[in-house]
Amino acid sequence: MDNELIPEKSWWKKNWKWFIPLCLFLLFCIVIVNSVQNIRNRETENGTQFDKAKWTMKKDSDYPYRNKMLKDLIASDTLKRLKKEEIINMLGEPDRIDSAYLFYPIAQERLGFFPLHTKTLVIKLSNDSTANSVMIHK
Repeated sequence: MDNELIPEKSWWKKNWKWFIPLCLFLLFCIVIVNSVQNIRNRETENGTQFDKAKWTMKKDSDYPYRNKMLKDLIASDTLKRLKKEEIINMLGEPDRIDSAYLFYPIAQERLGFFPLHTKTLVIKLSNDSTANSVMIHK
């Protein structure tokens, strides 16, 4: 019983009632995720003063305060004048030492147990064991 006299409705006319709310909901979710990401970025950009107790504090396998203190630590330029022993006294034992380098993990994003992105403070020592350069490896 095909009736050619009744015109068939277009896709838009059939589905607009659920399509528009779905699009608005997705847009709302994108705005919320973006806002949260911006807040996190601002917290790391603003930073806080260096504090040895917070720098060495470790929760699980993360250092929650290091990323916030990194800007102050780099900007103060005090690391470049210190010897290896003084750096270790100030920042604590590095997680890794490689010939003339000290490695301090700053932040690590993970997917489950797999590291996706790691940020590390790398201090290169000169021959007289003073800090030659301070770098951030991403």
